[in-house]
Amino acid sequence: MASPLADLDELVLKCRDEKALSYIREAVSCYKVGSFRSSIVSTWVAVAFDILDKIKELSLSGDKEAEKQLEEFENARKAGDITRSLKFEREILVVARDKLELISHIEFMDLERLQQDRNRCAHPSMTADGEIFNPSAELSRVHIRNSIEYLLQFPPSQGKNALEKLISDVNSEYFPTNTDKAFIALQNSPLFKARKSLVRNFIIVLLKRILKETIDYKERLRITSALKAVEKLHKEIYDSTVQEKVSPLIRLLEDKELGKLTPILNYFPDYSGYFDEDVRHKISAYIQNLPSNMITDLETLLEHPEFGASAEIRVNKISINEVQDVFFFVLPEKIADKIISLFLESRTFDQANTSAKTIALHVDDYSEGQVYKIVTGAAGNNQITGSFGIDTVLSALRKSKKIPVEDFDKLLIEVGIDGYEFESDTKD
Repeated sequence: MASPLADLDELVLKCRDEKALSYIREAVSCYKVGSFRSSIVSTWVAVAFDILDKIKELSLSGDKEAEKQLEEFENARKAGDITRSLKFEREILVVARDKLELISHIEFMDLERLQQDRNRCAHPSMTADGEIFNPSAELSRVHIRNSIEYLLQFPPSQGKNALEKLISDVNSEYFPTNTDKAFIALQNSPLFKARKSLVRNFIIVLLKRILKETIDYKERLRITSALKAVEKLHKEIYDSTVQEKVSPLIRLLEDKELGKLTPILNYFPDYSGYFDEDVRHKISAYIQNLPSNMITDLETLLEHPEFGASAEIRVNKISINEVQDVFFFVLPEKIADKIISLFLESRTFDQANTSAKTIALHVDDYSEGQVYKIVTGAAGNNQITGSFGIDTVLSALRKSKKIPVEDFDKLLIEVGIDGYEFESDTKD
C-alpha cells in the first residue's frame, strides 16, 4: 500500500524558481538529518525569496502594485534600512494575499504559522525558563509541503490579474479556434500550472459567456476551443466544475434565451451527462417545440446522442411555411423526407405550388431514392400534377442528375407524367 505521506524529493521537483528550489532543498536536507529548526528557517527563506521574485516578475509585466512593492523593497535595501526591510518581510504574506492575490486566505493561515515558527526557531525565544523551542519532525515536514503546494510550484500570476489576462487572451481575435493550438496557447499562460480556483473561475466565466452573452460565431469558436483546451490541461477540475455549474447556469436562462443552448449541445455533446434531471427535461421540451426562427438548429440537434429523439419529434411538426426559403448547410435526411411528405400530401393547387418551391430549393440534397419518391408520389396526386409548380419541380430534379437524365425521362413515362419540355442540360 502506498504511503499517504508525500515524498519530499518529488515535491521539491515541483518548485518553479531556482533560488527557491535551492533553499527548499536545503530545508529538506536539514529535515532528513534531524535539524528541524534549520529546516523551518530555510523553508521560510524559500517562501520569502519566492514571493520577492514573483513581485519582480509581475513588475516586469506591468503590474502597478508589484512595481510599488518592488520600489519599496529596493529603497530599503539601497538605504541599508534594516527596520524597513524587516517590516517588508513581516508584511510580505499580507501583500501576497491581499495586494497580489498569490495565495488564498486559507493558505495565508498556514504560511503565517510557518513565519511564526521561523521566528521562534531563529530567535532565542524560550517557551519556558531555560527551554529552547524544539519543533517536531512533523511540523517541519508540513511546513515544507505547504510552502511548495501553496506557493513555490506556481507562476506569479494566480489571482484576479491572472483571470483577467486569460479572458483578455480569449477575447483576442488572434486566439486559436483550433483546440490543439488553444492547448499550446494555454500551456504558456498562467493556466498551465494553476491553482484549482483559477482554473475553476476561468471555466465558469467561459460557460457564462457562451450561455448568457450574445456573441458572434468567431467568439463562440474561441471560447469553445479554450474550454476544450482547459479540459485537456485540467481534466479533473474541468469535469467537476462543469458538473457543478452547467445545470444552474441553464436554469437561469429565460425562455427567449434557450436558443443559446444549441452551441453547447453541438460543441459539447457529452455535457448532457452533467445535466440534472429537471434541466434535461427542460432542454428536451424546448427542442420538441423549437421556435420556427431556430429551425436550422435541427441540423445539428438531430445528431445529438441524447436529444436527437426530441429533434425528430420537432421535425414531424414542421410545416411547409417554416422551411420556405430556409437554407441548411447540409439538409438532414429526416427533414428532407418531411419536406417531400408535405409536398406529396398537398390537398390544393396552392399547397402544391408553395411546396414545389421548397422542393426545388433543396434538389441538390436529395438522394436518388428521394427523387424517385417525389416523382412517383407526385404522379398519384392530381393537385400536384395540375399545379403550376410541377414544371419547376421536375425541371430541377432532372437538372440535379441524381437519376441519370435518360433514366429520369423513362421514369416520367412510366408514371404517366411525361410530355414536359425541359431546357437543354448542356451548353453549346
